[in-house]
Amino acid sequence: MNINNDCFGGSLKFNVGDVVCWTNIGKKMTGVISGIENKLVGGRIVAFASVYCFETKSNCDVISLNLKIVSKSDAIQQEN
Repeated sequence: MNINNDCFGGSLKFNVGDVVCWTNIGKKMTGVISGIENKLVGGRIVAFASVYCFETKSNCDVISLNLKIVSKSDAIQQEN
């Protein structure tokens, strides 16, 4: 049996600035990713995203497996 020692929920599909959605006890939440980090939880590395939630107007840490991309950030686009 092969055991994958990679980060649980780790993915390269999320970037800072992406607009994402997730559910929290049946309520749909939406926000923008402000940071991505790996934390040690239960002896395993788990990927979390720091998300600024539009509904609560505060930052919250969400496990990346619960996130769904609504809109990708365009890092190439420059401000005027």
